[in-house]
Amino acid sequence: MRNPVVIERAERLHQVPLNRPLEHSRYLRRLAARGIEPIDLTTGSPDTPIQRETIERTFNAMTAAGGPDYPGGPGGPADPAEEGRLAGAGFRREFSNWFAYRFDVEIDPDVHVLPFAGGAAGPASVAMALVNPGETVLVPDPSHPAYRTSTALANGQIHSYPLYGRNDFLPNLKQIEPRVAGQAKLMYIGYPNDPTGAVADHSFFRELVDFARRHNIIVCHDATQHFLTYDGIEAPSLLQTPGAMNLGIELFSLSVLPGGVFRDLSVAVGNPSALAAMSQLTSHLHAPLLPGLQAAAATVFPDLNRHVEDAASKYQLRRDLMVSGLRDLGWNLRAPRGGPYVWLPVPPRYSSVRFSILLRKAGVFVVPGVYLGEYGEGYVRMAFNVDESQIQTVLERMDRLMSRFRLRKRAFPAVSLA
Repeated sequence: MRNPVVIERAERLHQVPLNRPLEHSRYLRRLAARGIEPIDLTTGSPDTPIQRETIERTFNAMTAAGGPDYPGGPGGPADPAEEGRLAGAGFRREFSNWFAYRFDVEIDPDVHVLPFAGGAAGPASVAMALVNPGETVLVPDPSHPAYRTSTALANGQIHSYPLYGRNDFLPNLKQIEPRVAGQAKLMYIGYPNDPTGAVADHSFFRELVDFARRHNIIVCHDATQHFLTYDGIEAPSLLQTPGAMNLGIELFSLSVLPGGVFRDLSVAVGNPSALAAMSQLTSHLHAPLLPGLQAAAATVFPDLNRHVEDAASKYQLRRDLMVSGLRDLGWNLRAPRGGPYVWLPVPPRYSSVRFSILLRKAGVFVVPGVYLGEYGEGYVRMAFNVDESQIQTVLERMDRLMSRFRLRKRAFPAVSLA
C-alpha cells in the first residue's frame, strides 16, 4: 500500500479566519427539528426582490449586447470585444456623471473608474495588486475580515489600529506610531463603518489625507455601505478631499439598485495607477462583467437617487424598530448612523462568543465581535436585513432570554444591560 500524500495548508492560511458553513448548517437543522425558525442576522445582504421590470430591462440590454452568455453571442455584433468595451464605457460614463452630481467631483470615466464583480473582491484585489511581501498594511479593528484576509494572502504585515466608541469609532491617527506609519504601504478604512455604523465627516478625511501624504500611504476607503445612511445624513466621499485622488481608492457597491440583479456589481474609483494594477489582477482572477449587465445598470443611474432614498427609508424603519426594542430591553444603545448593522454591547460577564451562543439557542444568529478583531470583543454585530415581523420576533426571543437572566440573579448578580 502506498503512503498517503500529506496535504499541508500554506502558512499564510493560519492568518485567515475560518469559515464554518457546515457548523452553521448543523445548528439550523437542530433548530428546525425543535420547531424553531432560525433568523440569520449575520450578514447585511440586501433583500431587494427581483422585479419583473428589471428582469426585462436586463434581458433587453443583454440581447442588445449580443446575448447573455458572452459579449457578441448568437446574433450579436461581429466584434464582441468592441461591444463589451462600448457597454463598459457607457456604464463608466453614467457612473461618472452620477459621481459628479453626488459629490461635485469631476472624474474621467476612462481612467478613474473600474467596475468589478463581488463586494469582497475589491479589498482583496487592492492588497494583492499593491502590497509586496513584508510590507505593512494598516487595518482597522474591528473591521470586515476581508482586510486581514487579503493582507495575509499578499504576505503583508498586518498592523491593527483600534476604533473606540469614545472617539465615535473613528481612528485616532495621532496614536499610530510614526515608525509604523513610515513602514505602511496601504491603509484600509470604511465608512459608513462595518460593523459600528459610524459615519465619517469631511474633517476626518482631511486629517486622513494629510496623514497619508506625510507617510506616503495608499488609502483604500471601503464605501460599500455608502447608500445606507439615516436621519438626513449624507456620507461624504474621500475623493472630495483635496489631494485624495493622488493617494486614494474608493469602493462602492451597487447592491441597492432595484431589482436584485446587481448585487455583485461594484465599482472602484480613484488613483489611475492603483486602478490599473487592480484591473491587471482582476482580469485574471475574476469572471468579466457581462456587457449586458453593465448596460442594464447604466439605465438605472438617472433614477439612482430615488432608489437610494427608498432603500435607506426601508432600512431606517428597520433600524428604528430594532434599536427602540433593544432599548426597551435595557440597552443604553446608540443608533447607527449608516450601514445595515447594530453594534450591540454584550451583557456584563459575557464574552461576545458566549452571548452569541446564547442567542443562537433561541434561533437568532449574530456575529461575535471578536471575530471582527481584538477590539470587537464585548460586542455582537446584528444585521437588520430581515423584515419588521422577523425583527419583532427577534426582540421577543431576546426578551424571554432577559427574563431568564432576571430569574438567575444569584448566578448573575451583576447583570445589567444599561
